[in-house]
Amino acid sequence: MFIIYVVIENGEPYPVAYHTYHQAVAAVKAKHKEELRFEEDNPGEHSCNQVDVPEAVSCHSYLYIEKGIHIEIHKLPVE
Repeated sequence: MFIIYVVIENGEPYPVAYHTYHQAVAAVKAKHKEELRFEEDNPGEHSCNQVDVPEAVSCHSYLYIEKGIHIEIHKLPVE
């Protein structure tokens, strides 16, 4: 048995499953690089982005991008 990670953004899955949590988070960061760039370009400015969260012990990790983009990373066992 091994684990895959599926990214769900506002109810819609990404078309690819990932081998690691790190790969799934990297895919989210790549897709939303413009929204995340503001945070990098303006240190000290408050932002509501939450993408560098540790992997949850349960099956779901929750991320958030400003502008109401809710992201779940589902950890799924595959036999």
